[in-house]
Amino acid sequence: MSKTHEPPQDNDDVLSHGASDEFSGGTDKADTPSLTEVFALLKGHMVVGVDLHTHRFLYVNAALQSMLGYTEAELLAMNVWDVFEEPYKSQVKTSVAEGLKTLGQVNSLVLKATRKPGDSIWLEAYVSSVPFRGKIARIANYINVTEAITLKERMDQQLASFYSALDAMPTPVVIAKETFQYANPAAIAWSGYSQAELAQRKVWDLIVVTDDLRHRMGKNMARRLRGESFLGEYPRIEVKLKDGTPRWVHIVTRTLWHQNSWVDLMILTDITDSVIAEQRMARERERYRELSELDPLTHIYNRRLFDNQLADMIQAAVARHRQLTLVMIDIDHFKRVNDEFGHETGDYVLQELAKVVLADLRPTDIFARYGGEEFMIIVPDISSINVKALAERLRLRIASHDFKIGQKITVSMGITELKPGDTTTRMVHRVDDALYDAKHGGRNRIVVG
Repeated sequence: MSKTHEPPQDNDDVLSHGASDEFSGGTDKADTPSLTEVFALLKGHMVVGVDLHTHRFLYVNAALQSMLGYTEAELLAMNVWDVFEEPYKSQVKTSVAEGLKTLGQVNSLVLKATRKPGDSIWLEAYVSSVPFRGKIARIANYINVTEAITLKERMDQQLASFYSALDAMPTPVVIAKETFQYANPAAIAWSGYSQAELAQRKVWDLIVVTDDLRHRMGKNMARRLRGESFLGEYPRIEVKLKDGTPRWVHIVTRTLWHQNSWVDLMILTDITDSVIAEQRMARERERYRELSELDPLTHIYNRRLFDNQLADMIQAAVARHRQLTLVMIDIDHFKRVNDEFGHETGDYVLQELAKVVLADLRPTDIFARYGGEEFMIIVPDISSINVKALAERLRLRIASHDFKIGQKITVSMGITELKPGDTTTRMVHRVDDALYDAKHGGRNRIVVG
């Protein structure tokens, strides 16, 4: 760096070692140390750089000479700004010009200087305007902050590389505390929000949360903001985009130190297509289940499921020595209903009867349409006396129910309980015989077989 060394225009501008000038002429010299004494003290004991200057150096201590690599004589022949690089040279010129106008003006500057050997050094300068020989001079302290600045530059470079990597990712990535601190271009394009809009929104504004999810995510967020480092995962979260479109995401989170605080780094994978496919498959499975297990008219279990369940429940009852009872229901004179009112009304009666019966059963009971106007109920873990009471209650409710066809509907029932050596065939035959006896005994009654 080229330097302009202007020779002193006034020999008194340079602080001579024999001088006895004070900072202020208004004090008693006997009580006030001379400027020479003050700077001698600084020169011998200060580990920070110190200078006194106008536009040129008037005094430099040993620490500043060591920092800059110049001798005292070399520095005293220079303008103050000669040791600094642009744009810091211009900053120093401006600071000196302003500082020499008014006493008490204090500046703090971070400056880059070139040492005599040619390498660079970063200095943090604290400068004050003080009285000197009836004029104003500047006194400055310098601290070598090269290591800190170099570290910051390295960290800034790493941060820039980090952001470059995130910006290049095709997957949405966000950094959040309570609000979003950063979103990569993929997240912005995907969500429809701008960076500024996201900065005004909390994480909860985009996520469709249940109370349980809000509690769990809030608890994990609080742990991260305390600096706990752990990997988190939310396999299936519903979010709302800016235009209101619902999407499903898989979120992986981890703790990150970002801009002097702990934050939550979130990587979002859009799994909407997979979720829609799963939902479609679930609907297909439910449809298949309905076709394979449910009666399409009454939406209770069908004959196929009844046969399978009865076989399984007989086996379980025998193994556990538990009670099992079978109830068979037949609508009295159902053919007459179809003939008089039509099959559509007959179907309606079947549906209504299924609702009446189903409302009085337990979740563990199996209720199925066996065929035509016949129904079966498998009742586990209840004595035959209590099952008969249930059957009687159902008979009365059906008889009193308004089927809205202008006449009452009644049913006949057969009941049988599991006996040693029973198979599904034996139980069904026995309950069918009991039902036969009920119908031929006058209908609207119950027979235990």
